[in-house]
Amino acid sequence: MKKLLITSILLGMLSACNVDDVNSDLIPVQATENNTDCVPDNPPSILGRTYFRSGFVIDAPVDVNGDGVYSTNLMEEQLCSDLSLSFSDNFRVSNPTLDFVSLYVDNDGNGNLSQRMQCWHADGTANTYMQVGDTIKFFYNENELQFTGTLSEDETTITFEFPNELLFGFNFNTGGNEILLQDGSVLEYEGGAVVTYTLQ
Repeated sequence: MKKLLITSILLGMLSACNVDDVNSDLIPVQATENNTDCVPDNPPSILGRTYFRSGFVIDAPVDVNGDGVYSTNLMEEQLCSDLSLSFSDNFRVSNPTLDFVSLYVDNDGNGNLSQRMQCWHADGTANTYMQVGDTIKFFYNENELQFTGTLSEDETTITFEFPNELLFGFNFNTGGNEILLQDGSVLEYEGGAVVTYTLQ
C-alpha cells in the first residue's frame, strides 16, 4: 500500500502543469490523457501583442475626482498612466500586480474629508506566461502559478480578478486602502478588484 501511494504521488508530480510545457522555439506540445488543461497554445495568439490597462473596478463606489459622482471603476475617477502588458516572444511579460493603485482619505484639518488615489509602478521580475485557450497563466520563478487572466472571445481584452491580497498598492506600507463612503464614513477596503487590459 505504501509503495502504491508513493508511486501515485510521483506520477502526479510528473503530470503536473508546468511552464516548462511551453517551448520557446514554438514547437507544438502534445496533450496527454490526464494533462489536457496544461497544453499551451503554441504559438500563443497573444504573442507579440501589447495590452494597456483600461479598467480597475472595486466593490465599493468612490469619488476620487470630487465631481460628486461615485464610481466603482477607479480609471473613471482618476486616469493612471497607460500601464502595459507586452507578451514577448521569450514568454516574458510584466507583472500587472506591480501596477499599484492605493486609496486614502485626506483630512484638511477642518473635518473636511476627501478621497485620494495614487498610482505607481514597481519594478520586479517579469512573469513567464502561457496561453491555454482563453486563459493566460502567469508564473513566478518559471514554475509557480501566480494568477490567471481571461482573454475575451475577440481577443481584445484580458480580464483579471485579483483578490485583496494581490492588490499590493492597497496593502504595502506606502499604500492605502481607505474608502470614503457616500455617508461620510471611512472604512478599510477588504475586497478585490477586476482589472482589465485592452489591446491597442
